[in-house]
Amino acid sequence: MKTALVTGAGRGIGFATANTLAAAGLHVFALDLEFPDQQQKNQIVFDLCDLKGIPALVESLGAIDVLVNNAGVQTAVSIERYTEEARRRILRVNLEAPVELIRALSKQMIERKSGRIVNVASVAAFTAHTDLWYGVTKAGVVSFTRSFASYLGPHGIQVNAVAPGPVETELLRKAQPERIEQLMRNAYTRRTGRPEEIAEAIRWLALDAPVVLNGAVIDVTDGCYLR
Repeated sequence: MKTALVTGAGRGIGFATANTLAAAGLHVFALDLEFPDQQQKNQIVFDLCDLKGIPALVESLGAIDVLVNNAGVQTAVSIERYTEEARRRILRVNLEAPVELIRALSKQMIERKSGRIVNVASVAAFTAHTDLWYGVTKAGVVSFTRSFASYLGPHGIQVNAVAPGPVETELLRKAQPERIEQLMRNAYTRRTGRPEEIAEAIRWLALDAPVVLNGAVIDVTDGCYLR
């Protein structure tokens, strides 16, 4: 049985992804800072701001075949209102932690010459964003996805990403109203996406995508942004 680690699995896209991968037959570790209102098997409570603790965490889990870097935060304030603490946290959780998880987990994947890593970026990576640092971190996710794909591909490891548009999650509900309105004007079906729909795209990348697909960023945006 293959094993997956899904971060940010206490709610939203991460929760749906953990359930989708478990339904596909994987043993899933669900990691989050907290698990409010929902019971998830194999819960790991961990603060991704603790970068130094990541190697020990990875070591404690044993063999991991699939890593889904989903955890993310959004401050949803203008750049003038950003505090130093908020800036450090969003950079840690959205950008530095997934890089450290890949660094730590890819060592065992390199030894096995197999593994799949799926990062959750955002349409925010490609457009102007009212939360400047959120957009910066998601653009960084796209960049490190391609860099790690280049580095790990020769070792039999696939690294890809999904870039969702507006999805019905707590993160969207906290976003600035003008940002949501801007995106929804262009969505083909005029509705927000559902977490389970993004989870299905992640499942495909994690299990069924052909080996030749590496370093890709799959837009799941319902047409709200086309590139």
